[in-house]
Amino acid sequence: MKMAFMARWRAGFILAAMWSNAVTGVMYGQWANGLSTNDNYFPIGVWLQRPEDAAQWLAAGVNLYSGLWKGPTANQLDTLRAAGMQTIVAQNSTALAYTNRLSDGRPVIVGWLLDDEPDNAQPNGSGGYGPPIAPAAVRQIYQRFKSNDPSRPILLNLSQGIGWDNATWYGQGGHIVPGRDYPQYILGSDIISFDIYPMTSSDRAVAGDAWRVALGVDRLHQYAPPNHIVWCFIETGDIHGTGREATVPQIKAEVWMAIIHGATGIDYFIHGKSSVTAFDERALLRLENAARLAGFTEINREVHSLAPVLKTPSVPCLVTITNLAGASEVDFMAKQRNGATYVFAVGMRNAVTTKEFHFQNLTNNQMEVIGEHRTVTLSNGSFSDTFNGYVAHLYSTAL
Repeated sequence: MKMAFMARWRAGFILAAMWSNAVTGVMYGQWANGLSTNDNYFPIGVWLQRPEDAAQWLAAGVNLYSGLWKGPTANQLDTLRAAGMQTIVAQNSTALAYTNRLSDGRPVIVGWLLDDEPDNAQPNGSGGYGPPIAPAAVRQIYQRFKSNDPSRPILLNLSQGIGWDNATWYGQGGHIVPGRDYPQYILGSDIISFDIYPMTSSDRAVAGDAWRVALGVDRLHQYAPPNHIVWCFIETGDIHGTGREATVPQIKAEVWMAIIHGATGIDYFIHGKSSVTAFDERALLRLENAARLAGFTEINREVHSLAPVLKTPSVPCLVTITNLAGASEVDFMAKQRNGATYVFAVGMRNAVTTKEFHFQNLTNNQMEVIGEHRTVTLSNGSFSDTFNGYVAHLYSTAL
């Protein structure tokens, strides 16, 4: 049963990649005060970070704050404005009245944020956990937000349950029926996302399964109306004190799993264990994590540099792959822009495999492996490369 499900999931990933081409600038353009429609823009956010750290996050390739702790307040918004950072925030009277803009004229607030993970069990005040917030209640709040301000999109983030194999996740108390409830939750959003942090997870059923990032993105597309905007949260630290956290290559792999499967925005959960505290919202900014921050920054730089390419349609049948050694999956998308060919590929299991890539319309050529200081050479339209577990390789003929 599980193998049959996985086969159906993998067969659907190409469709998810195709869906990613239908949104981006065209879809964002429907909101006058929403996200940028510029070809070079790709939304990369951080969750509940301090406004006074905005300049550091901008330097790390982040262009969006998702949520403001106990806000938004006018001071928080002014601090982000001074740094040149945009935000998606809860809709309160302060935010609705805030009209100040960045120095280049862009709005500070580019979207509204609904309460996080309504499909998850919520504290009921007695030490236990009550049922999730019903989809109808979420849609009611969505309609109120939309009525108050139709000029900005509304973001809803769902829980990790959508990335689990089981019909329901235990944290939902058995109340969620995915095929019934998730489509209804998604109707209460303009942008839908979810979070699952498998490399640091304390749950044995999902721990180490980075591929669940892609599974969750596929399911969001499965449950959403056509062309609905899908984003994804990505882990960066040891959230649960397990002593495990995603390496920089694994963070990059999760980012590209999400993008290849149809996510058009990335949000990072920065919180994690540090020398300061066991659950530090600034974990990645601490001096001890300088090398991780540098790797994080490079991941974001590559995504931004490829934003115009990511907004072009994927080219079906341009590339096929075959196994040379190891049978674990490698998922990919192929694109062409300004005469150059691009292939973005990611190992979907924590196992070594070597694949041969076959191109339909390229014969002898060289491709840069972006960010790796190496090239691969096509011979008779093919090249081979090795994926050492959860790792992404990004190929381009635009040397």
